[in-house]
Amino acid sequence: MVDLHNKSIAAVLNNLSEAFMIMDANGRIDFLNSVAEDISGYTNKEAKGMRCNDLFKSSVCDHDCFFKNDTCSKKTCNTRELIIHNKNGCPIWVECTTSAIVDTDGTVAGAVDVFKDISKIRMLKENLKVSEYKYRRLFESTKDMIFITSQSGRLLDFNQALVDLLGYRKKKELYALEFIEKLFIDEMHWQVFKSQIKLNGYVKDFEAGFKTKEGTRLHCSLSANAVKDDHGNILGYEGIAKDITARMDSFRSLYKHHQELRLLNTIAVTMNSVQDLDEVLDIALNEVMALLDFSIGAIFLINHEKHTFELRAQTGFIKRLYIKPENLEFHDKELEAFLLGADNFVTPKSIFPSFRISLNISKLKKSITLTCFLITEKEKPSGFMAFWIKDEEALSIEDFHLLGSLGNFVGGAIANINLIETVQKHREELKRVTAQLFHSQETECKRISRELHDETGSSLIGINLKLDAVENKISGDAFEIRSMLRQIKGQINATYLGMRRISHRLHPALLTDLGLEPALDQYISEITEQSDLVVSFKMIGFSDRINADIETVLYRFSQEALSNTLKHAHAKAFKLSIIKGYPSIIFVAEDDGVGFDPDTDQHERPSLGLLSMRERAITQGGKFDLRTAPGEGTRIRIEIPIFKRELSQKECV
Repeated sequence: MVDLHNKSIAAVLNNLSEAFMIMDANGRIDFLNSVAEDISGYTNKEAKGMRCNDLFKSSVCDHDCFFKNDTCSKKTCNTRELIIHNKNGCPIWVECTTSAIVDTDGTVAGAVDVFKDISKIRMLKENLKVSEYKYRRLFESTKDMIFITSQSGRLLDFNQALVDLLGYRKKKELYALEFIEKLFIDEMHWQVFKSQIKLNGYVKDFEAGFKTKEGTRLHCSLSANAVKDDHGNILGYEGIAKDITARMDSFRSLYKHHQELRLLNTIAVTMNSVQDLDEVLDIALNEVMALLDFSIGAIFLINHEKHTFELRAQTGFIKRLYIKPENLEFHDKELEAFLLGADNFVTPKSIFPSFRISLNISKLKKSITLTCFLITEKEKPSGFMAFWIKDEEALSIEDFHLLGSLGNFVGGAIANINLIETVQKHREELKRVTAQLFHSQETECKRISRELHDETGSSLIGINLKLDAVENKISGDAFEIRSMLRQIKGQINATYLGMRRISHRLHPALLTDLGLEPALDQYISEITEQSDLVVSFKMIGFSDRINADIETVLYRFSQEALSNTLKHAHAKAFKLSIIKGYPSIIFVAEDDGVGFDPDTDQHERPSLGLLSMRERAITQGGKFDLRTAPGEGTRIRIEIPIFKRELSQKECV
């Protein structure tokens, strides 16, 4: 045995960094150094004579005691990890190496036990093991694709999600590809991916397409960073790829719905702003073809009078190649007969089944097959849209519903435009009839005025002269007869003056002979003599006389405005202005009277005069504007174009 009583040897053992324990041949402790004292909690003096398993209180020592082995085993080293308990009963992980002490004659004189506290190491190992377990569980359980590659792109590791989402069965199938760039639809994306990481050190939300085992596209969003060594050199890449295929599909669907709404809105705006049917059809056709990426399309409308189909809009083929309606050949002859028939009523639906026609192009000696969608107007078919579609299977149910909705929408546009054209036609007819009525009225007034002035006036003057002759032949004492004759002559003169006033109002001779301004001056003078109304009148810009019909219309406007003021306005002043400019003559009549509410007072005051003024203005192609309110007077403004589209005298007669 070593002389442990030698202080030098004890000092050396106490300076060792590891716990050192010496036992005799019976397994009893003979020496503990200071490190062993710290670990066990026992002093050298307390431990002396104890067995090691009494000191360590370890079950391992009970079952695997060094001194229970045979002599051969005792000559070997035995290293193991075990849990011991210190004096206070606290467990401590130690790594223990036991070696036999052999005398010169080969007998075992004892054993040396070197052990060290590995609790922290064990804890780190356990933590590392837990971390590795968590990492691996996270790595494998996440539904996103995780990959680790070398700097060249060689696949080093990846999770099961990458295998599953790309349609492979086992990881070894992916490892067989070797390089990650083979997973990209476009391998250039991998080069861009690496360039961005080299530039920024990372990539976030990099969109790229992965290729599944079947060759289909998987839309992915990649986030990754570079793995670098201590010198900043890139060793590899680690990243996550999210499957955003569903999101991209939703985005495309949303975008498509947006485009569909934009299409319908464009047609709606066109319907509101354009009244030309061919223009509406062209816009509708071009918009839907751009949306659905069609290259050839046309719209045919039914001409019931000619019992055929008319090409009204086309894109993608030359119109002159469509020579005659006979170039169209329906695959369904019964449908063709139904569409051209008289009793072709249909029940309104959101979409009708598509049908096919062949368009025979004689100049090219070929035909193309078009897929058609019905256009309905209320409960009647009015035509169809025809498109050349490469692959009908590529069209979604939403596309078919869009085309069905568009057919109903275009049908509504056709109905509205036809209705507008009918209303416009009736309006023009009414305008023409009104113009004829006004012209006839003026002609009749002029005729009656002339007859009153020329015939009736002359007759009254003749009667008056004959009465003068009779009066001259009566004797001087016939005072009663003379008085009666004077009364008759007075009545005749009064009748003559009244007739002249009526004749002047029907159509003043001054208007025909001298023009508008003298006629209005005389008319206004008569009004001011008979009323307290202060009238101001001016005409500006009239160097020469204008069209006689327009002069008559302006004279009637003035008559009606002044008459309304006298009858209803209770005004003190009236102002009349007629200004000749370019391109219109502007008529303005205003008073300072009581005014009225044009929306609610029509039943309380005559509106026939105002209506007559409005209609006369419209027949001249002009504009009528009335501004009035209770207590604020009345202002009438009329514009009549100088170069108007008026009916000729011949048309009016």
